[in-house]
Amino acid sequence: MNKIPIPTVITATVLVLILLVYMFTFQVRFSEAAIRVWLGSATEESVITKPGLRFRWPAPIEEIKTYDLRFRVLDTPETEVKTRDEQALIVGCFAVWKVVDPLKFYVSVRDERSAADQIRRRINEARANVIGRHDVSEMFSLDGDLVQKTYDLIEQEVLAACGPQIETDYGVKVEYIGIRRIALPAEATATVQESMRQDLANRATKSRDGGRGLATAIRAQALADQKKILAFTNARAQEIRSAGVKASAPLLKRIGEEDTEFFLWLRFLDALKASFEERATIFLDAQDVLYPYFNDPTLPVGRLPLPIQPTRDRGGDDGDD
Repeated sequence: MNKIPIPTVITATVLVLILLVYMFTFQVRFSEAAIRVWLGSATEESVITKPGLRFRWPAPIEEIKTYDLRFRVLDTPETEVKTRDEQALIVGCFAVWKVVDPLKFYVSVRDERSAADQIRRRINEARANVIGRHDVSEMFSLDGDLVQKTYDLIEQEVLAACGPQIETDYGVKVEYIGIRRIALPAEATATVQESMRQDLANRATKSRDGGRGLATAIRAQALADQKKILAFTNARAQEIRSAGVKASAPLLKRIGEEDTEFFLWLRFLDALKASFEERATIFLDAQDVLYPYFNDPTLPVGRLPLPIQPTRDRGGDDGDD
């Protein structure tokens, strides 16, 4: 009788042990839930969510079903739906979902592929109903805020319409439903573009009318303010002139009689300077009091006729001296 080599015995023993471990144990990862199906039936006690290595009976006595509890993304095909105003749209959505009740998930759909098919069907039905309550102008507009608001509202309404029922029926929680794409069929694009152009023209007309009204109001307010400012400045100028005249009266009284002629002459030059600053054209008659000055600028002050004659003859005073 031939002896079996020891290495062969050891190898066979290790293989048998590995096979037995594989047949009589199972592992639950931290992101999974397992269901122990005993002879084709499972209960709440059969659900295992705590990770670790556990003992099991080999099939077909006991089967182990494991389900990933992490979030997954599901795409829905782009299909044509009708809006409230009977316009056709091509809409595609996506959903974010996860298993929250492993036992119900096992009883109702058994596997992830069947669950995905059921979720798509429910989302498509809810999507068609929700979009049927909106007009196409709410989803295709020059107002970006309105379009975004409509998209958000549609997503929330679709989720509210199908999310709770999916969780009740399949043990799946739909966390979010988003619109991936909304498009127009080729035959409807020209109609929508014309509607958008008309909307833009209406907005432009409204803006121009509002601008004209605002400009009229601004001009009216500016004229009113101008009148108030001019009235105030005129009154203030008159007050300043009156105050100046009043303040100059004591100064005039202090001017000596011998300086009256010189004072009047200075005032006369000031008036002449002011008239020249206006860049006016002056026509003088030969009899005008200013004519001698322009005819012969070298005349001494005493020989220039003044508008107001001095009160006494300075030449007589010189003779007396």
